[in-house]
Amino acid sequence: MGGERLRVDPAEVSMAADHVDVAAETLRSDHGSAHARIAAAKSGWIGTSSTALAAAATKWEDDSAAHYSELIDHVEALRSAASMYASTDSQSKAAIDAASSPLGSMGL
Repeated sequence: MGGERLRVDPAEVSMAADHVDVAAETLRSDHGSAHARIAAAKSGWIGTSSTALAAAATKWEDDSAAHYSELIDHVEALRSAASMYASTDSQSKAAIDAASSPLGSMGL
């Protein structure tokens, strides 16, 4: 592992964030539709099956919300990483430019 360099393209990291964001929104939309259909179907269930369906539906809704939240956390982390990589690159470029400026005036 020694000597290996980490190479990161901030634009690629940002695009990954966009892809995860789309996946999160798709999950929320698709699961929201499924939850709505389940809610509409609940009225046709009676007795213990109705109670069981209501409990399962609540768990599914909670699970969907948790998955969505986790995906959004990943989106935010990826966007933050992309921003930090871009900032580091910009600062490094400025430092190199500043260090090389005196060399240029010496004809090097």
